[in-house]
Amino acid sequence: MTASATVETGHWRTGFAALAILTIVGIGGQFYLAGMVVFGAGDGWGLHAMMGGVLSLPILLMLGLAFLVPGLANLRGSACVLAGLYLVQVTLAALGSGIPYIGALHPLNGLAMDGVAIALAKASLGKA
Repeated sequence: MTASATVETGHWRTGFAALAILTIVGIGGQFYLAGMVVFGAGDGWGLHAMMGGVLSLPILLMLGLAFLVPGLANLRGSACVLAGLYLVQVTLAALGSGIPYIGALHPLNGLAMDGVAIALAKASLGKA
C-alpha cells in the first residue's frame, strides 16, 4: 500500500468512525425520546419515529463505505449486521402496535444496534 493510499484510507476511517459515533448518539437520543413519553414528558413518538428514519442515513453510508473503500473491508461484516438489525428494528416497530409481544423486542434490538455501532466505532478508530 502506498503512502497516499494509507492516508486516503485514514480519512475514510475517520469519516466511518464519525458516522458510527453519530449512530451511537442517535440511538441514545431515541432511548431518551421514548423515555420522555413513557414518563409523561410529552408525546414524542412522532419525533422518535422521524429520528428512527434519519438513523438509516449513517447506517447506510457506513454499509456503502465498507464495500466501496478497500481499506474498510474488515468492517463489512459488522456494517451488514448493523444494517440487518436496523431492518429488524423497523419491522418490530411496524408489527409492535398489532402484536405487543413482538413490539416489546424493539428496545432490546435498539441495544443490540448500539453495541454493534460501538464496536464499529472502536474498530474504525483502531481501538478494537
